Amino acid sequence: MAMVTIRAVGEGASIGDWISVPPLVHRDDPHFVRELDLKERMRLSRWFNPFFRFGEACLFVAYRNGRPVGRLSAQINHLHRQRHDPHSGHFGFFASIDDADVALTLFEAARRWLKARDATSITGPFSFTINEEAGLLIDGFDEPAAMLMNQARPYSRALIEASGLTGIQDTLAFRLRGIPELPTLNKLAAAAERSGAIRLRPVRLERFDEEIRLVIDIFNSAWSANWEFVPFSESEIQSLARELKPFYAAEYGRFVEVDGEAVGVLLAVPDINSVIRGFDGKLLPFNWWRLLSQLRSRQVKAFRIPLMGIRPKYQRSPIAAAMIAMLVREFLSEARRQTFDWAEFSWILETNRPMVQIAQMIAGAAAKRYRFFRGPID
Repeated sequence: MAMVTIRAVGEGASIGDWISVPPLVHRDDPHFVRELDLKERMRLSRWFNPFFRFGEACLFVAYRNGRPVGRLSAQINHLHRQRHDPHSGHFGFFASIDDADVALTLFEAARRWLKARDATSITGPFSFTINEEAGLLIDGFDEPAAMLMNQARPYSRALIEASGLTGIQDTLAFRLRGIPELPTLNKLAAAAERSGAIRLRPVRLERFDEEIRLVIDIFNSAWSANWEFVPFSESEIQSLARELKPFYAAEYGRFVEVDGEAVGVLLAVPDINSVIRGFDGKLLPFNWWRLLSQLRSRQVKAFRIPLMGIRPKYQRSPIAAAMIAMLVREFLSEARRQTFDWAEFSWILETNRPMVQIAQMIAGAAAKRYRFFRGPID
């Protein structure tokens, strides 16, 4: 068998080679959703991606017989180093054919690059940060992934473990199909409403940028104690607002207020993956119009709820469960007014038992499981 060679994008490997790997790896996977090529190029651009304002990365492509057969990023997130570990190193975007030599060679290259930047460990996948695609899919391969959720082959876990990394944390995704009757949740929400101090309000589209900033402020504070959490940076907030603004509708999000102060939020986004599955990565000549028109006319039948939380000072209060109940009940009420296939709550740390229990009450057993890995750098 021919030897595996590694090249970095910009140093013998092209962005086209990098983009070509996932379609090759998933060529016989009926549930694979190819990312838009334009979006992939923008994510790798130092100009467009806000990650490169606080991080650095190297993109490796593995070749056999001159053909791209695997890829992996190695990156330093300086915000993570400031908050957690001054010697941390991360990996992401892992995709490989079922070949241990390919995976091992990729991780060796990543370790060398990270070691040269004072990293003593390698953790991931983060593509590029914990606020983007994060974790490797290890269970739930029987349906397509939601937007900004990892896609992988069942053998990928074994390839990573054979490269010297060990699983350290799992996260879960729950999919709601249909509208369940939840008397306990409704009772909690009704009790909160009767207090008079707690109320819900929608996202104010006329002040959208300001509202997104408020969403992220609540999210950053609510998740501040979570595993490996790194707050959204200012540049990431601006980028998120730009991406959502053209198609976002007020009913997709709700704030919960206490005495007029926004202290909790639930934000849903239309699942773009359900629209672009047949695009084969291309927007031109007409796919851009199909995507935009379906989003604007609200024809998308699947949603992801990536952001939900309550400010820390209320998380252990007697009204915390009631506030979550109000947010979820309002989302379910809105869902009843639309025809939808599913809504995904993702992701939730497996160790976050209160949120897992709420998700199980709403949606049943987890639909997908994702894992993070860590290994030493000698």
